[in-house]
Amino acid sequence: MSEKCQIEIQPRESLADQPLRTVNITGLSPAQEITVRAEVQDDAGIVWMSWGVFRSDDSGSVDLSNQAPRSGTFTQADPSAILWSMRPGGDVKQSVPMFAKTTAAPLNINVTVDSDGKTVGSANIRRRYSSQESGLIREPVDLDGVTGTLFLPEGAGPYPVVICLSGSGGGLNEPRASLLAAHGFAAFTLGYFGVGSLPKELNEIPVEFFERGLAWLQKHESVDTDRIGVYGYSKGGELALLLSSLYPRIKAVAAFSGSSYVWQGLRFGRPSSSWTRKGKILPYIPMKLPLKTMLKLFTGRKVAFRRSYENGLKAIDDKAPYTIQVENINGSVFLVAGTDDQVWPSADFSDVVVERLKEHNHPHSHEYLREEGAGHLVCMPYIPSAETCRNLIFTTSDTELSSIAMIKAWGAMLDFFNEHLLSEKEVCNVD
Repeated sequence: MSEKCQIEIQPRESLADQPLRTVNITGLSPAQEITVRAEVQDDAGIVWMSWGVFRSDDSGSVDLSNQAPRSGTFTQADPSAILWSMRPGGDVKQSVPMFAKTTAAPLNINVTVDSDGKTVGSANIRRRYSSQESGLIREPVDLDGVTGTLFLPEGAGPYPVVICLSGSGGGLNEPRASLLAAHGFAAFTLGYFGVGSLPKELNEIPVEFFERGLAWLQKHESVDTDRIGVYGYSKGGELALLLSSLYPRIKAVAAFSGSSYVWQGLRFGRPSSSWTRKGKILPYIPMKLPLKTMLKLFTGRKVAFRRSYENGLKAIDDKAPYTIQVENINGSVFLVAGTDDQVWPSADFSDVVVERLKEHNHPHSHEYLREEGAGHLVCMPYIPSAETCRNLIFTTSDTELSSIAMIKAWGAMLDFFNEHLLSEKEVCNVD
């Protein structure tokens, strides 16, 4: 390893939703060709890698802030690209699956510089999901129909709470909730299927699970249930908008790649609604699966469901009974959607939400990030955006568009919740 080569990375340790400000390699020879690599193992044990080939300038330096790679997993000058452009094994020909991040444990990333087949420099990056290793309070619950995990910042509170809803994969998403807690919120990842004693399938889920979750939070002295936000993505985005239209205590809602309609549940066999209320099935739109899509499903090939949802909409003349009444939301609305979403047309759905809010002169603010070319935006910031998840196609575009859109959207969502849930003195300065 060269004693001259130095790798400057700022910050070496930070919250996982913060950018890398600097990746600067010095001590090289002028016009020396190097490969910068970053490598990490996800929670499923898969090794992910990014890489870029660079040529040093006359001073023997490579600065990723202003120099794009000659080739690699990314194409632009951006220090953070070594994070969000990772692929399994660094293979640019392989479609990008979902990066497995199931716990709030930090990510430890190894960065190396290679030249002429030898490693000439190395450094480490630590990406945390809490503001302090010992300062975050994690409180799991699985009691009386309430399954989830509450994350609290250090201190007495009470804190406004953001309730986090997973998508069609079900379960709990602790990394997102932990990150939100690092920004000064109580964050409650609340399960509604696919975890503990809850239903195994996303089908006919009683929305009353949310009432039980609120009742549990209300007993918690560190939570201010007069300031409630909800954040959901994909089917969780549909659910977030639906719950916010039904429960006026919600003061702010963020829906990523969500839906303006209630759709059928996700199970094989006889279709039914995703949701029920007071024991009654909520009116829903059934999907219309083209024959080609059905054949792909049964043969295990990759599938884009977008057309199945579009066909379902076309088959319905009067959509009013199935449309979520977002005008009843007693708070502000934040929407994010990509125009190349291949799971379902979330940008079209979000357009409907905005139009309906305007038509009804909704008295609260709304914000909509309509990201051109981005796909199904459900991944986390500075983690690779997926092209596929299992055999489900998320996007047909370059995942770079989705990764950049997700970074932008997460930051905007934090600003949104800061504005509508936190007081000025409660807004955190993150590390």
